[in-house]
Amino acid sequence: MPKAPPCDRPAPEVPGDQDAPPKPAPGGPHLALNRLNVGPERAVFVGDSPTDMTAARSAGVLALGAVWGWPAALRAAGADHLLPEPTSIGPSLLRHLTPIDSA
Repeated sequence: MPKAPPCDRPAPEVPGDQDAPPKPAPGGPHLALNRLNVGPERAVFVGDSPTDMTAARSAGVLALGAVWGWPAALRAAGADHLLPEPTSIGPSLLRHLTPIDSA
């Protein structure tokens, strides 16, 4: 499986034993956003399960479904976009998203 390209600003790790309830509650994404000092409208959540999509949507972030997980379930759970492989994450993905300034 190809590796995802490196990010300029990687997401902080939010272990399940911290002060955030487990997915699908939005506490984990909210904690990560707070650590990065980023609003939900400027973030994406890449996940491979329906609970990931529910957490992303509950947190108000763009939900990107990694189809190397369960594509039909991700679509049903509300994925905003489906990514075919890990290399879909990075600069090529950003070209397909509407910049905040033009929204």
